[in-house]
Amino acid sequence: MSSEEVGGDAPVFGETASGKAYDSLASRYDELLLDNPVLAHSANVSLGLVKKAMAFSQQVLEIGCGTGREALALASLGKRVVACDPSKQSLGVLRKKAKALGLSERIVTRNLAASEVVALVEEFGAHAFDGAYASFSLSYEPDLSIVPEQVWTLLRRGAPFLCSIFNRVCVSEIVLLAPFLVPRRALRRLEGWTELPVDRYSVVVKSYTPKQVRRLFAPRFSLRDVWAIPAIIPPHYLHAVFSLSGPLRPAWERFDRRLNSRWPFRYLGSHTCYRFQAS
Repeated sequence: MSSEEVGGDAPVFGETASGKAYDSLASRYDELLLDNPVLAHSANVSLGLVKKAMAFSQQVLEIGCGTGREALALASLGKRVVACDPSKQSLGVLRKKAKALGLSERIVTRNLAASEVVALVEEFGAHAFDGAYASFSLSYEPDLSIVPEQVWTLLRRGAPFLCSIFNRVCVSEIVLLAPFLVPRRALRRLEGWTELPVDRYSVVVKSYTPKQVRRLFAPRFSLRDVWAIPAIIPPHYLHAVFSLSGPLRPAWERFDRRLNSRWPFRYLGSHTCYRFQAS
């Protein structure tokens, strides 16, 4: 799973380029989840959805694994995970954690971006996986349109693919930022892209409407479920607002979970999580 931290040099473009940014963050990545309550909440929601979607899968592909929070969780359930990420440092952290937990035999790491996963066909064969997921990673890909065909080539027919993608409209972002005279930040994702700070880098990510995502995946996948992550909690970089809720925070998180699959909230969060099924 990908996360962002305040920083900012020149922007870097694409998932492979963003690997450089996450290389610098890898050693502190897990601490970030503890320090940022929005990231922690989003990570917990995502992990729950991944476990549910991959419940009946045994050989699983993860695209954009980061330091491996979800890969380790699935491996601990007895699944075999091929974990891919453009950040070599993040993969190194994952391997160390897997070794410490005695899970090395269940996790294979590969230094690949989303646009490169078709290379796994040579190693594992076509349609070798019975489940795949990409948590918060596909928006770093400059051309998302090439990803569905590659993932489908690796999946068995009927297998689930879960992916969380940067949403074009985030109501909590607009509501909180526009009144404070920063409409450019509040509305930039409406243009189809924005810059997110990752350590000392500024990484460009692309935003999509649910309609765009459905159209890109429609030739090879059918859509089964949709969730917002988070739905009514502000984006990670506005975590100070969330922190100020104090003792009300647990109730806010529970309310967010209740609404994240309901219309219209499931389409209005910072990220939209889609559960597809390979045709």
